Amino acid sequence: MSKLPSPLRTAHAIVDVPIEGRLGIALPILLLAAGEVSVFAASYLRNMLFRGVEPATLAKVVKSIGLFYDYYVLEKNAPTLDERGMARLVAQFYEARLKGCLGLGWSPVKQTTANNDLRHITDFSSFCATNFGHVEANPSEEVLLRQLSGPLLHLWMARAAARKQWDLLFHAYEATEEGRGKIQVSAFSPKKRRGKGGAAVKYFPPDQVLNFISHAHTVRDRMCWLLLFFGGVRISELMHIYTRDISLNKDDGTARVVLAHPQEGEIDWVDARGTRRRSSRAAFLLDKYNRIPRNDLPVRHPLHAGWKGMLLEDPRRAESEVYWIDPSIGRLFWELHREYMRTVRLRVGDEHPYYFVSQRGENFGEPLKLSGLTKQFYRCAGRADIPVPSPGAHPHGGRHFYGYYAASWLKLSKERVQKMMHHSNVASTEVYYALDSAVVRSELAQAHQRMTESMPAFLQNKQLLLSDESGADE
Repeated sequence: MSKLPSPLRTAHAIVDVPIEGRLGIALPILLLAAGEVSVFAASYLRNMLFRGVEPATLAKVVKSIGLFYDYYVLEKNAPTLDERGMARLVAQFYEARLKGCLGLGWSPVKQTTANNDLRHITDFSSFCATNFGHVEANPSEEVLLRQLSGPLLHLWMARAAARKQWDLLFHAYEATEEGRGKIQVSAFSPKKRRGKGGAAVKYFPPDQVLNFISHAHTVRDRMCWLLLFFGGVRISELMHIYTRDISLNKDDGTARVVLAHPQEGEIDWVDARGTRRRSSRAAFLLDKYNRIPRNDLPVRHPLHAGWKGMLLEDPRRAESEVYWIDPSIGRLFWELHREYMRTVRLRVGDEHPYYFVSQRGENFGEPLKLSGLTKQFYRCAGRADIPVPSPGAHPHGGRHFYGYYAASWLKLSKERVQKMMHHSNVASTEVYYALDSAVVRSELAQAHQRMTESMPAFLQNKQLLLSDESGADE
């Protein structure tokens, strides 16, 4: 019997320190054993922050550095290492992340997670080597082009071809080290695991969708679930919707829901002096409410909500809109919207522009927290007797259901579904086009029914073909 991981052990802590003069912006500080501040990590993260790196990325980077520190101190007892020993430590750390580490209470992680940890450690170590003379954990080494493996060779060729499009000095490229076939690669680079092919995404169980939504406790939650399942919206995107982003499509009676970039989205508004203004949403939030976009808040801030890049249908205004896969759901959403505005949202003062708000006690009227809505999702699943965890039974499974339904049942083209789901790359849409057995069985049954109905009468009495040996000759 395999041993279960021990309780999680750690020798570090992470705190967010607000930066004076930058509203809502904080620098994650790594505290080492005995409360010592990691100056190297602080310098590296500060450099990233002022280069415009997203707070969510900073949180992932500092987490990787902290885990590496835990492995070095608690698992390896902080030995003194030369370059070779440091490189070996990096490889062992990667293996511990990938396969788990009983001593630290680490469970195995996906290869993409382990690869990201390795990349963060490599980049951090390179920064420390350049700026502080530290031993580099995963140094780059020069290799000849002919020594590259297939994937790395193809990557080099693609980069060389792309360079023609932007490099004004491309004519001198052959004189560079890279142009002569010498490139820099990390000393330790994990091998990619062979995948099992294009596995289909895990979507929410289709036969449980309506049952799940019917168990929502509030009108607000029901609208949120409708947007997840029938609008294909990510749960984090719900946190960025303004009240003014909801309007009526007069041509079909459905609700029009705008998804605007939290920072760059263009907005028209009237300031306190009655002057009509047009600005970005970031400027609007700061000028009118002294707030910043929620994706700019530190990751550990209660109101933080991420934002994943999307295909913007209106680049000038930096926005797209929701496409309902069932118009009747879009009309239902509009009716629920009217009720929600009357009973909840209009009772909130002009303290912020966000549409979805908390409805509990002293927090009534505050912007809805992503963590709170996520908890409501799983509570709703429990009331609907949907086992959690199970494949697709999570908030993003609702968006996967949207793609699955649009591709498999509505039979929409990849290009159309790409637009509906706001994918920047059609490759993200293709995962929904794997043949589904339920759809195949349904189509076979329908085809058989059509064939039966169109069959000539003289071929329909198949009962005559059944064996009857009662009068058979002896």
